[in-house]
Parts: sequence; structure tokens; C-alpha cells
Amino acid sequence: MAHSPAVRIAVRDAYASGTSLALAAERSGVPEATARAWRQRVAGTPEDWDRLRAARGLASGGHTEVVQQILRDFLELHAAAIREVKESAIAADERVALLASLTDSLSKTMAALSRAAPKLSELGVALDVLTSLADFAHTHHPKSASAIIDILEPFGAELAKKYG
Repeated sequence: MAHSPAVRIAVRDAYASGTSLALAAERSGVPEATARAWRQRVAGTPEDWDRLRAARGLASGGHTEVVQQILRDFLELHAAAIREVKESAIAADERVALLASLTDSLSKTMAALSRAAPKLSELGVALDVLTSLADFAHTHHPKSASAIIDILEPFGAELAKKYG
């Protein structure tokens, strides 16, 4: 079903104001997939919804909120990637290497975000400790690394709630 430009603009404005894309779509009576397609269609252009969202957040003095949203989005993607690796049919040593790589990307992302928003530095330190533990397990206890990462993943989310 075709939607009017006013509906698309309403979804965009709600999203740009900080509402999740799913909720903005739902409130406007639009399938989330349609809203996602609209957002993707203008990605990288001057009408980019994510740039607009970031700009509005910064304009309203919400620099920390923008960084926190980036962190939430990254953690959601990171958790999904970890689930996919854990559920894949690849060899255990490959799986452990991929999980270690994902853990490293989390550590680097946290370092970058903590420079952008110093309040997140406590979370960065906590997640860095988790990264170090995962790396240690990968190096010194490769057979146990997968089980340890199974524990660290949800615990990392708990830390993000506490410090993020």
C-alpha cells in the first residue's frame, strides 16, 4: 500500500526526534520494513534520517544521548552477530576466533565512544575488562572460551544498563 508523503515525513520526524524506527512506524500505521526502506533510500544523502537524528540530538544539547544511542545500536548489532556466530555450523576454533574479533570490535567502539562522551568511560573500563577476560580465555583456555563468552555477553548488557 502506498503511503502519503505526510506519513513518511511523520515517521522521519518521530525517528529524528529519538523515537525508535519500529515505534515511529507503528504510531504512523506503517510496517517497520517500509520505514526501514524509506530510511535506507536516503542514507548518505543530505536527507539522511540518521544524520538528522544526530543533528537534532546535538542541537538539543543531547551529545551524550546521541553517543548512548550509538552505543545501544552497536550493542544490539553486536549481540545479534554473536548469536549468529554461536549458532553457525563453523568449526569451534573459527567460532572462537570470530567471537574474539567481535569482542575486540566492542572494545574499540567503547574506547571511541568514551572519548566522545566521558561519562561512558566507566562502561568502557568495565567492557575492557570483559574483553581482556575473553581474550585471555581464547588464548589460554580455548576449549572454555565459548562458554565464558556465553556468560560475558549477557553480563555486558547488564553493565551497559548500569553504566550506559
